[in-house]
Amino acid sequence: MDLAPRKPRLVLFGAGPIGRAFAAQFALLPFQVEAYDARPELSDHAVILSDAEMVEAAACLEEGDYALIATHSHDVDYEVAAAILKAGRAKFLGMVGSRGKRDGMIARLQAEGFSDEVIARLNCPVGMPGLKGKAPEMIAVSAAAQVLGVLTHDD
Repeated sequence: MDLAPRKPRLVLFGAGPIGRAFAAQFALLPFQVEAYDARPELSDHAVILSDAEMVEAAACLEEGDYALIATHSHDVDYEVAAAILKAGRAKFLGMVGSRGKRDGMIARLQAEGFSDEVIARLNCPVGMPGLKGKAPEMIAVSAAAQVLGVLTHDD
């Protein structure tokens, strides 16, 4: 009996408008999607964890998992990203943000001693270069295209 191969796991940190758009987009693709958020009002879209618990969950990602970050806070975004980078098991790490946010994140990671090679694994802003648009659905489609490029690259 052949078992179907396990779908890659995509973990969403943040279930606000962009996180919901990510979940809807990736539900159409070959991924097992999990979402975490700290805001109790989003319990119909995500598992509710404290900010510290989200960081713990980030540190526990498994080998080959994919992660997208769009929480309610730049500081939480940073802590989640740093935990994922430190663990080193995620196949892909993307974060919603501007170039300015990316530059700030890189500066903090460098100050904490992360190597340039490890920092380069953070895709911020997430999405395909050249695709513009700030609507959650546009960001989700662009991020999905980027993640699919990583997924299919190994096939």
